[in-house]
Amino acid sequence: MKPLRYLTPCLLASLVACAHLKEDDQDTAELAAAELNKVSLYQADTAPAPGNSALPSQYLESGENLLINGSFENPVLTEPWSALLNDAVPGWHASWVDTSCADPVRIELQNKDLFSLSPDQNQYAELDGNGACTADARITLNQAFATLPNHIYRLSFWMRARDAEHKMGLKVAIDQNYSVDFVPVANGWQVVTLNFEATAQATTITFTDTGDGDTYGTLLDAVEVREITVDAEKLPKPKAGKRGGKKKQSFEGGRRHKDCHAMNLNR
Repeated sequence: MKPLRYLTPCLLASLVACAHLKEDDQDTAELAAAELNKVSLYQADTAPAPGNSALPSQYLESGENLLINGSFENPVLTEPWSALLNDAVPGWHASWVDTSCADPVRIELQNKDLFSLSPDQNQYAELDGNGACTADARITLNQAFATLPNHIYRLSFWMRARDAEHKMGLKVAIDQNYSVDFVPVANGWQVVTLNFEATAQATTITFTDTGDGDTYGTLLDAVEVREITVDAEKLPKPKAGKRGGKKKQSFEGGRRHKDCHAMNLNR
């Protein structure tokens, strides 16, 4: 059998089809489940950018970014800012917060030279820009991406207020299951990290400006979603038990989706 590198837990329920493991692999699966059980879900952590919250175990790893154009580098601006139609900004879909506005929605991108704000790379988005029917040009910005039910993912993004004189706010939602509100600051970029469990084969993240709707909005950059997995090759070897078997780890009190003897395997 080939070595197992990445392990993620699956839900112990009759409606979920989990992979059947040989006895030797069941212990590795339980050890991996214990490591994933250390990940706190739905608890947003905010820190000055470019810092990021470390994973809670040396055996945990984060995968590739699942989002398209998370740093808003495409299209490359030829001027300090531009209010672009949906189709011009790959990966993202926007809609007006003011749903009565029938004008085509615009996504405002700005480059680092406009306000000298030192973004992640060269460009970022403002969520209350220009081009609406009224001065309220706040937008809701979302992106859908493929996920695996019961697998754990990490969302991270940069945010800041455009200035300190106007009211700023940001609501972040993961599907219809969870949302959290933030008040960004104007004295520097903040990086927000949030771990969540996928419930379907596709997940949508949504960013909504909740400020006053006066063309001064929250700035957004460096949006990433990465799956959290266990590097099974680094795990300590399971201890041998009696009668040819191995001791089973107890996960009483652990989260149900972590407490399983069957795993989805990524080789």
